[in-house]
This record gives sequence, structure tokens and C-alpha cells, in this order.
Amino acid sequence: GHDCCETVKVALCASREGHPVLVVAEESFQFVQDEAYDAAQFLATCAGNQQALNFTRFLDRSRPPAADVDFLDEKVALAFRHLKLPAEWNVLGADQSLTENIPRETLMHFAVRLGLLRLTWFLLQQPGGRGALSIHNNEGATPVSLALERGYQKLHQLLTEEEAKEPDSWSTLSHTVHSGDYSVKHHRGLNVYMLTAEA
Repeated sequence: GHDCCETVKVALCASREGHPVLVVAEESFQFVQDEAYDAAQFLATCAGNQQALNFTRFLDRSRPPAADVDFLDEKVALAFRHLKLPAEWNVLGADQSLTENIPRETLMHFAVRLGLLRLTWFLLQQPGGRGALSIHNNEGATPVSLALERGYQKLHQLLTEEEAKEPDSWSTLSHTVHSGDYSVKHHRGLNVYMLTAEA
């Protein structure tokens, strides 16, 4: 549940009412840093950085096949969920003095341009996520108009609905809450809670 490469000891436990918790098995494994994690870190640090966000537009010219986009979407969005973003982190970047009238590229434009449904939903839940929807880029496009222009029906619906639900494919995935050295993760599909602690 942490955002660093580390060796983790996992204990599988079983419990029944009136009986002590039984450790069924224990194993250690090593987390490794992958491209999705690197991409999430890069995107998180370049929120509001126009030079970096403009650089990401080259991906649009070599648009990957739909299956690759779906894979990329899930991996990067999950990596984002595991990043410990600073309390002041914002989808629009650190400089909140910028008014909404200044045309600029945002992380939301990036996610929508590539059709990244899960990442877009994640960004909508973050500070500045909803505000990013009304910002025009240098071509005059908002994330909402980009979704419409590119024919991303589900994405457009996600951006325009007031109480948009999580994309279906996320309904069984985990929800993580970080608190200092600890994180608690709830896997909805299995109704299992996991507590991890830095040691």
C-alpha cells in the first residue's frame, strides 16, 4: 500500500468468532518500480507545468490501440492511487493564482485526450478536478469538448454527470486510506480489509 520499492512480508490470517486469529501462511516479496509508477509520478509532479504537459501531447500523434489504452489507463490510475500526494496537491498545479480565463493545458486535458476513463475519474475526485473541466487549452478546447469531439461517449458522460459513478471495471477494486506510516485498504469485491505499516 505504499509508494516505494520495498520488501514486504505478507501474512494470510483466518479468524472465527470465539477463536484466536490463526496465521495460515507468511511470505515476503519485493515491490518493483514499473513504467506505470514512473508515469504516475511524472504526471503528478507536472500538474500545472505547461512545458511538461505540452510535451505529453506527442502521445496523441502516435495514439496506441484501444486495448493498450485500456491497459495503460488501469495501470496508471492504480499507480496514482498508491502515490502519497502532498496535502496541497491540486490537479491544476501549485499556482492557484491563475484564473480560469487563462488558456492552458491541464492533467484533465491529458487524460481525456488519450481516453483514459479511470484516470479521469480519479482526477475528478482530487482538488481542482472539477475546476479543470471549464479550462480551455490554447486550441480553445475544454476536457468536456475534447471528449465529445473524439467520440468518447462514456468519458463525456462521466464529465457531465453531477454524481458520476466509478467506471464499472473499478467496482471490485480497492479503496485505500493513508495515515502516516499506515494504510488501510478495502477490497470491495472480496470485502477484505488489509492494514499495512512501514517497519
